[in-house]
Amino acid sequence: MEKWKRYVVVLLIGLFIGVGYMFYSKEPETPMVEQFVVTPEPEAEPNVTTEVVVYVTGAVEAPDMYTMPNGARVGDVLSLAVLTDEADPEQLNLAQLLVDGTKVTVPKKGETLVSQPNEDASGGTNGVHVNSATKEELMTVPGIGPAKAEAILNHLKQNGPFKSYEDIGDVKGFGEKTLESMKGYLLVP
Repeated sequence: MEKWKRYVVVLLIGLFIGVGYMFYSKEPETPMVEQFVVTPEPEAEPNVTTEVVVYVTGAVEAPDMYTMPNGARVGDVLSLAVLTDEADPEQLNLAQLLVDGTKVTVPKKGETLVSQPNEDASGGTNGVHVNSATKEELMTVPGIGPAKAEAILNHLKQNGPFKSYEDIGDVKGFGEKTLESMKGYLLVP
């Protein structure tokens, strides 16, 4: 009988070792939900404005200056200014980013929106703001036809607003001489 007890004890010890081995050698289960990594938002650059101010005029019910968040678009500010029944928003690029200090003029139906440089009281010219101009407005600048206007708009779409007048030279077809001839017509705020 003693021999039988030894077999039972050895069998139980073997059983415990086998079961323990199964639990400890098993790879840990992967959690059903991955943990989220929270990354802090980058701090705003000290000289970067978080708002833009634009003047909306033309075929709107509430022509006025509007303060909009940086990254707002022409369509956003027009929803606040409320278009009249006479408005022709098809002449505007509603998806265009707003640029601080620019004017958005909503034409009436049948009216052609044209922006010509004109003399202001100080003797300087008020040209076309390149960061907020439509294709038609850009084509009012001497030396800019449909192809160059498209090149500017594509550059704006891909790279964002121009920061200086010299940055326009990055657009294909705009060399030093071309830029010099357009000074006063193309404005970069």
